[in-house]
Amino acid sequence: MKSTSFRTPVVATQLKLANRSDYVVASNGELNASSKKDLMLTVAKLIEMAGTHDIHTEDEARKRAEIATVQREMMTASFRDQKVHKELGEIMGDDLYIAANRDGFARRFMTKQELSQGQVPRVKMRMKGVSAIVSSGPSKIETQITQDPAFWAPEYDLVSRPFVTKREIDQSVSDVVDEKYVEGLEGLMVTEDRIWKSMANATVGLDNPLTNVVGTLSPNALMNVKNYVTSWNIPARYLLIANDLWNDIVSDASWMNAIDQVSKHEVLLTGQLGTVYGMDIISDAFRHPNHKVLNRGEFYVVGDAINHGMMTDRGGVESTPTDISTERTPGRGWVLLETISMVVANNRSVAKGIR
Repeated sequence: MKSTSFRTPVVATQLKLANRSDYVVASNGELNASSKKDLMLTVAKLIEMAGTHDIHTEDEARKRAEIATVQREMMTASFRDQKVHKELGEIMGDDLYIAANRDGFARRFMTKQELSQGQVPRVKMRMKGVSAIVSSGPSKIETQITQDPAFWAPEYDLVSRPFVTKREIDQSVSDVVDEKYVEGLEGLMVTEDRIWKSMANATVGLDNPLTNVVGTLSPNALMNVKNYVTSWNIPARYLLIANDLWNDIVSDASWMNAIDQVSKHEVLLTGQLGTVYGMDIISDAFRHPNHKVLNRGEFYVVGDAINHGMMTDRGGVESTPTDISTERTPGRGWVLLETISMVVANNRSVAKGIR
């Protein structure tokens, strides 16, 4: 489930690009392209269109229509039935947790541990004498030298409070569920990714310097940044890039042999654009505009999760119903809460560049 707010929804299998007679996605589920170059250009066009359209697959469109119908009915019913109100919040919490595990950068780049009652976050330090970057809150980032084989990470809460007023329901229920889902996703998954980015930025200059790329991003420039990570005997696993850098890649013929393009239309769902030099290319290009984390020209090379860091989660996303008694406004809503910890255990496992 993803938001359609502020963007026109488009099913990829029904999408045609300008001056093209064929559909973007073929019947076999792959992107239509006559060559590797053409495939990269198609992805570039899709990235451009994603700024104004909500592009998704046919299967996802069907699922979204079914979910939207049920949740719109539940949203209306929740104003009459407290049990339905509570149940809708639980469904939203589950959807948000699934989305974060599938789409979130932080959860993809780090090892994950789900904590049960009585457990405390314990991060194994695979290398001593390096700097660990620790978050003790959404805007609290600290750096410390690691000396012990384990680190006890501080836990903190992320909270989102989507609320639907009675007026919104009376006037239109069609977009309300999606809009509140967008709010919840921004308060949780997107906040996690912003915390990870702040921690990655805090590593700059400790052992791996910031690389300023003059002109366009070239394979040599990327290899230089990758070498900062691999020179510490850490495998480079991911390349996280701002969506405008894909234009640099498409326009430079020297990338043709380096890129292993993702041709399946899963690119529209996962944000993975391909692989390069053994690294998965990840972007926030297909996210809702409010959910983009990267600034223009930014890119990060990230090591494998076991060398990079750890994230813990206690109990997934909890949902507590709210109403006029707590919000002082006629309506229904939820307090969505997750308790997490995040540690970049080795500052050498990430290197940043900017063009």
